[in-house]
Amino acid sequence: MKKLVVRIEKLDHFGRGIAKVNNIPIFVENSLIGEEVEILITKEKKNYMEGVVIDYIKKSPLRVKSNCPYYDKCGGCDLLHLSYIEQLKYKENKVKEIIKKFSGLECINNIVSSKQFNYRNKITLQVKNGIGYFQKKSNDIINIDNCLLVDNKINEIINKLKKIDVSDVKKIVVRVTNLESMVVFYGKINLKIDLDVDTIIINDKVFKGNGYIREEINDFKFIISPTSFFQVNNIGMINIYNKVLEYVDGGNVLDLYCGTGTIGIYVSKKANKVLGIELNKEAIKDALINKKLNNINNIDFISGDVGTILSENNFKADIIIVDPPRAGLDNKSIDNIIKIKPKKIVYVSCDPVTLARDLNILKEKYDVIEITPFDMFGNTYHVECVCLLKLR
Repeated sequence: MKKLVVRIEKLDHFGRGIAKVNNIPIFVENSLIGEEVEILITKEKKNYMEGVVIDYIKKSPLRVKSNCPYYDKCGGCDLLHLSYIEQLKYKENKVKEIIKKFSGLECINNIVSSKQFNYRNKITLQVKNGIGYFQKKSNDIINIDNCLLVDNKINEIINKLKKIDVSDVKKIVVRVTNLESMVVFYGKINLKIDLDVDTIIINDKVFKGNGYIREEINDFKFIISPTSFFQVNNIGMINIYNKVLEYVDGGNVLDLYCGTGTIGIYVSKKANKVLGIELNKEAIKDALINKKLNNINNIDFISGDVGTILSENNFKADIIIVDPPRAGLDNKSIDNIIKIKPKKIVYVSCDPVTLARDLNILKEKYDVIEITPFDMFGNTYHVECVCLLKLR
């Protein structure tokens, strides 16, 4: 394989350094702007190449030493070699570049920070000759004793798991809240598992506990089932939900892709009525329980495809909140949102590229007032956004 010495000119949207040789871009992980590095070319295509660093000839003054022993192998972090302040600058600039390039907009606020470490309340562990994460671009397992990204309660559970027989287990999902903990085992398991957690589920059967765990966020109570979506960073979630709450000022609210109903419940105190729609039936079951737990009478939930339900439902919304998956909004949903003509759209996005794509369509009828980036996943290239649109 070919070796080259290159200078890193910029970072791409995945946190990789970009160098150019004969005007062909080379993407290099774990490299920073201004660094001169010797690389080994690992992939060579007609229009681009990929390489890994063999030696740092000249290092950036912004580079920091990673305190994770797995960083050079694990695929969980992308930016651990960059200080947290510089990570935030990178993410804010990334949002500005993407939104301007793909939708021509420049109304980006400063990024809202979160925790750099110990923020994740959920992880998936792979089991194969040990317990850990997949190695980067591989199905090999890296044994993990302590992950810097996860809640310390999860690290304690990892060490407990290492003391029991998991030879028949393929995958383990661990979730924790401020109140409780849950472990879900997947595989051909006939063993009696003794583990000091609140809920144990083996495949789809409850072995210990209620089959869910409880959480309390800013005086709201929630239950979380094994397959239900719940934000993995509580501080980041509160930051985002508070921003959404700023934009709710009465009227009827439609909460699309509502999951377990967290956003709808959070804003219900400032709304007349709230209707949440979500495809995942288990999440809707949780949402209905969460409604009762919080004694909220002005909210309802429907399970089904968002685009289809919007076509059939006559709910008159003054504000529509959307929190779609990474793929963004489908055309059917956008068409129906525009037909409903809400005064405001609050778009919560986990991918600025699909956000920009959708804003290009929505801005024909709506003014994009502001976009606020939020850091939810420290040490990774991911960034969330909350966008406010108003009917023109």
